[in-house]
Amino acid sequence: MKALRGFAASLLSVAALAVASPALADTVDARCDVFPAGEDKATSSGLCTFSQRQGFVSIRLKGGQTIELKPNESMPNAYFDERGEPAKREILDGKRGQVYRLEKQSIFVFWDTAPYTKGAAGGASSSGGGSSTGNPPEIVPLLLGIHQVKFEGGCRVNFNKAGKRFSKTSTCDAAQVEVAEDAIRRFYREQGL
Repeated sequence: MKALRGFAASLLSVAALAVASPALADTVDARCDVFPAGEDKATSSGLCTFSQRQGFVSIRLKGGQTIELKPNESMPNAYFDERGEPAKREILDGKRGQVYRLEKQSIFVFWDTAPYTKGAAGGASSSGGGSSTGNPPEIVPLLLGIHQVKFEGGCRVNFNKAGKRFSKTSTCDAAQVEVAEDAIRRFYREQGL
C-alpha cells in the first residue's frame, strides 16, 4: 500500500510538471517567397523561420517581419491574422511546403532552403570572391521578368525571363556564378516560371 501511495505521488508530481511547463514550438529553417495578393511576381525571397505550436503559426521573414496566425477552430486550414482577418493554408504538392494566403499577401514556405544553404557553402569559396560572412545569396525580381542573384560583397548575376544568365558583375567568381545558376533554376522550377 505504501509503494502504491509513493507511485501515485510521483505520478502527480510528473503531471504537475507537465502542466506547469509550456509546450515548446516546433521551429524550422525554411525558405519564404512573399507575393502581394493577386500578383505572380515575388516581392521577396529568402531564408525564414517557421514555428508551429498547438496550431498557432509564426513565420519570421528575412527582413525581420513576423506573421502570427491563430487557428480558426471551426474550419480546417483556416486562420486569423493579428488584425483578425481570415487567412487560409494550402499544402504544396509532394509536401514541399505550405502557402499562407492572407488579405494582402501570400507567403510560400518551402522546407528545402536550397539554394540559400548551398549558396552559403559555395559562396565562401577558397578563391576569395565569396561572401566573408557566409550569408546566402538573395534572389531579387527586377523589371521585365529579370531576376538578379545578389551576394554580399557586390557579386550580382542577372537572368532573363527564360532563366538564362545574361550578365554578371566583375566581382563574381566561378563558384558564385554556379551557385547563382543553381539558385535560379530551383527558383524558376518552384515558381512554375
